[in-house]
Order: sequence, then C-alpha cells, then structure tokens
Amino acid sequence: MPYPLFDRSRLRLKPLRERTHDLTLEQFARLDDPLPAYDNPALAEIARRMVSARRAGSAVIWMMGAHVIKNGLSRYVIDLMERGAVSAVAFNGACCIHDFELAA
Repeated sequence: MPYPLFDRSRLRLKPLRERTHDLTLEQFARLDDPLPAYDNPALAEIARRMVSARRAGSAVIWMMGAHVIKNGLSRYVIDLMERGAVSAVAFNGACCIHDFELAA
C-alpha cells in the first residue's frame, strides 16, 4: 500500500452536544435585512428558469453543500420552500452537523 492506513484508534469521539459550535443565530441575516450587492449575470436566468419550471408544474430541486447552512442562508432556503419556489433540497453529510449546531 503506497500510504499508511488511517488509525481510527487515535480518534477521540464525543457526543455532538459536547462539540464546540462556531455558529450563533446573531451571525445570520434576517429575511428583512437589506441584501448585499450581487452582480452575477447568471442569477436572473436561474431565477427565470426556476419560475418557469414551477409554473409548468415541475419540481425545482436544489442540491448544495453545507456551507449554505453554515453561512446562515437556511432562512432563505426555507422561505423559498414555503413560497413554493423550491420543491426539495439535498445536502451533503456536513449539513447535519451545521443544522444541529443551529438547533442546539
């Protein structure tokens, strides 16, 4: 084998509740906060296609990494789902940790 095996015996596992969290709700934007400037020409086209898909009865499924949650954007994702603009979301495994940090 060209590299040493990972030694799991050296891991120190502890319950999630004992983990230190680097997130606080105060760090997150609120839905009524002014949005920072964002000038990406693709954004308008993405929004147009999402609206078109929903009007046609198609699902809009967002697949994303956990940084969306870690950076405080979960409120926006939830808002878009409640409005029916996004049908479902799929995240990677790290999302569970960040979601737990917010719920704890």
